Amino acid sequence: MAAAGTPDPGWDFEPDTLKVREGTDVSVVDQGGEPHTFTEVAKFGGGFIPGLNAGEEVVPECSGGFKNVAVAKTRILQASTLAVTGLSKGEHKFQCCIHPWMRVKVEVK
Repeated sequence: MAAAGTPDPGWDFEPDTLKVREGTDVSVVDQGGEPHTFTEVAKFGGGFIPGLNAGEEVVPECSGGFKNVAVAKTRILQASTLAVTGLSKGEHKFQCCIHPWMRVKVEVK
């Protein structure tokens, strides 16, 4: 399904937009059966598995997959949590570099 451009609607980040105050830590929990990443990107796009990108170009932040230390640091294994700290005021975009349709905007006030 995902390779055909119609990923399972249950595979996404919830909520789609998160509003927090500056200084708030964001906890990301992988409740699914697959590993994911929670990678900050300048703009949404494709991840490092071309067949799952629905024609979108790989975003630079996902380039290289887990060989890229910055991507590897954002990996979340099943039933684990990743803490995101120190977000500055403004809008931050995060996506999974494996499943690039999993996207969220974090608005820091």
